[in-house]
Amino acid sequence: MVVLRRFVIAMSAALLLGAAEPSAPARAAFERAESALSAGRLDEAAAAYREALTATPGYAAALNGLGTVLFRKGQVADAIARFREATQADPGMKMAYFNLGYAARKAGDLATAAQAYERYTQLEPNDADGYYGLGECYRQLGQKDKAIPAYQAYIAREKRPGEQVWVRKAREHLAAMGAEPLPATTATASAQPAAASAPVAEQPAPFPESRPTGAAAVPEPERTPNPALAASRIRDGDALMKERRYREAAFAFLDASHADSGHVEALFKLGNAMAVLGYYGQAVEKWERAAQLTQDAAIRQSAQDNITRARAKMAQAGASPQAAGQPPGSGPVADTTRAQARRAYEQGVQRIGSRDYGGALTSLTQAIQLEPMLAVAYTARGSANIGLRRYAEAAADYQYSLELEPAAASPLYGLAESYRALGRNAEARVLYERYAASSATDVRAQLQEESRQKAAKLR
Repeated sequence: MVVLRRFVIAMSAALLLGAAEPSAPARAAFERAESALSAGRLDEAAAAYREALTATPGYAAALNGLGTVLFRKGQVADAIARFREATQADPGMKMAYFNLGYAARKAGDLATAAQAYERYTQLEPNDADGYYGLGECYRQLGQKDKAIPAYQAYIAREKRPGEQVWVRKAREHLAAMGAEPLPATTATASAQPAAASAPVAEQPAPFPESRPTGAAAVPEPERTPNPALAASRIRDGDALMKERRYREAAFAFLDASHADSGHVEALFKLGNAMAVLGYYGQAVEKWERAAQLTQDAAIRQSAQDNITRARAKMAQAGASPQAAGQPPGSGPVADTTRAQARRAYEQGVQRIGSRDYGGALTSLTQAIQLEPMLAVAYTARGSANIGLRRYAEAAADYQYSLELEPAAASPLYGLAESYRALGRNAEARVLYERYAASSATDVRAQLQEESRQKAAKLR
């Protein structure tokens, strides 16, 4: 479970009047902070967040963002204080509670973390990740009576195929505590295509774990990080790497980087997985990006060491898709593999039609693993995530679909729906308007009219 995203405050006013409405100067400073954070300019981001808070004390999003910066700089105690202030400034800010829980758990303050996760699960009762964090806190606190129902709640909600390794871990914890085992989940593992090439003889340097590194950076204005999704996919990738299932691990880390494009750990580990698969050019790109974003000298040194070794391997590799820097699955995809991917995609769409969103998620994830550049599969998986009320995860899929096919209209509508559900009404309105004005081949007249109506309501 990982973090992170975005006062001295007038406590009584904040509690009585709700979250502070930011002034125009505060909004402008906040946007500069977001941009700086996305580029890894942490000092600049911190200064801009503080400027926003000076203009509007109690600006919850700015407090949350400042906490993100502080966490990334290793100032965990200060980060926890800012996240706590964000929850006080806006008691309904779900992500601030999640961030507070994660940061406090990393700092060993399990009581604070448990309290934050409790509130998060009340505000977001369908998100499995909050329950896992809650179970971990209570288990480590020795409170079995509370850890058991938290793990059981996690198992009951966790249907994502890629997360089943953590369902098994939760079951192990339940068994160790003497709890009754729950029925096995029906989620099945996705197909595992053959690795693109032989792994390198020497493993890349591992990601340094000297201090917390899960803080998310906010990328472009339309890319909102989903730290919980990034963290869970990193965790899944770690488990797959240990099992030597390198290609599946690469996809897990790739999902993490889609969920949070400025996540240093996700980028670093994606580079490692790609290097093991022989994709040295792509690995170098990820390590260079991670080194640019981090302030940690140990991470930078490890990245540079890996880059040096990978470039030596590239010189020996000759002409190959890997040496050319092509990502796994980008092509050429074998006809048989492509056919399997399309069948899985069509099955996923059919399951969405019958409202079997969990089954659709399984099928569409398989389609993506078989053909990673299949944009319509990301769009469809976004729809499945919306059906499961996983709006932030849906947004990540729609955003990546737009990166693959910028001219498509369908992801615009899906992203607008996701943002509206997340309370990001201004951005949702812009996306509805873009869909309504689109002349793309996949646009639908009925949805264009609905988009106009929804955009008008959000003005």
